[in-house]
Amino acid sequence: MRLSRTSRKKNKGRLNLPRLAGIVVISAYGIGQITSPTYALITGSTTSESGITSAFVFPVTVDQLANQASEAMNRAILKHEAAKGALADIADKNADSKKAGSQIGNIQEAAEQARRAAAAAAELLAQLEAYSLRSQQELAQQRAEMDLRLAPAGVTIDQLDTAQQSDPAAFEQLLVKADLTMIEFQEMVRRLASTVRVDTYVRAAYQQALTASSQAGSYADETAQLYAQATEALQELKAAEEKAKLEAEKKAKLEAEEKAKHEAEEKAKHEAEERAKLEAEEKAKHEADDKAKPGTQEPAQPEVEPARPDASEPAVPEVPGADTNTDGITVKIGHNKTDFN
Repeated sequence: MRLSRTSRKKNKGRLNLPRLAGIVVISAYGIGQITSPTYALITGSTTSESGITSAFVFPVTVDQLANQASEAMNRAILKHEAAKGALADIADKNADSKKAGSQIGNIQEAAEQARRAAAAAAELLAQLEAYSLRSQQELAQQRAEMDLRLAPAGVTIDQLDTAQQSDPAAFEQLLVKADLTMIEFQEMVRRLASTVRVDTYVRAAYQQALTASSQAGSYADETAQLYAQATEALQELKAAEEKAKLEAEKKAKLEAEEKAKHEAEEKAKHEAEERAKLEAEEKAKHEADDKAKPGTQEPAQPEVEPARPDASEPAVPEVPGADTNTDGITVKIGHNKTDFN
């Protein structure tokens, strides 16, 4: 008796059942838990083994890009720290504008290098983003093809995976219902697992680069702000130095004027003392010379005249005394005594 096509497939599935006990199938829902050893198995080989489709990109490639992005971030961090140290030197109370000016150049250079590092990280991120978008597209396409294959039978890969692991009899029935052989099922799972693996390590590299690029950009921006702060601090330092210089010059000028005034007063005082001294010496010399001349006598003091009655007062007539002129001589007052009557 000739078996129908359905019966032949059923018997074929039964013959493959003993092999299922030793096969570990990676389903679409368990692929996210790929361990490091499994991750390391995917290399840069372009050959296809056991029916697994070669990946469009391999871990070694995306790892290099992600690590380069992290290195760029580290460069940005180092330049940021260097700029912070230089700014601290400028802000030091003992700093001068000349020293600060040299540090400004260092901060500017650090800011430029940090910006370049951030740009490099962003470029690497863009490459990984392209890989990530492609891996997501391939994974979506793979799932769509699988759904298209299983949907007419009303079977899903999740049902097949669960039954394969827990109920071999149910798994056989699902294979027959989906019109799948064991080899076809294994090939389907292998292809999906390969696509999910690629998407997993591409996503991991992309996330690493995304973090590195974001951090590098932040440090570059902060370093640029440090340069702006340093420039402002330098201007303030120059202004403070100029103010201190003007104040010092003003103070020196006032001190010089005060000193000149004091010296002028002292000089005038000294000249006055010298002049008084010379005049005293000259006077003493002159007096000594006068005393040394022969026949020099003290000038006679003028005689003091007897006080005369005030002409304004009327003369008091003398009262004639007793007449003792026996000769009868009369003397007229106001006439010469030689005039006789």
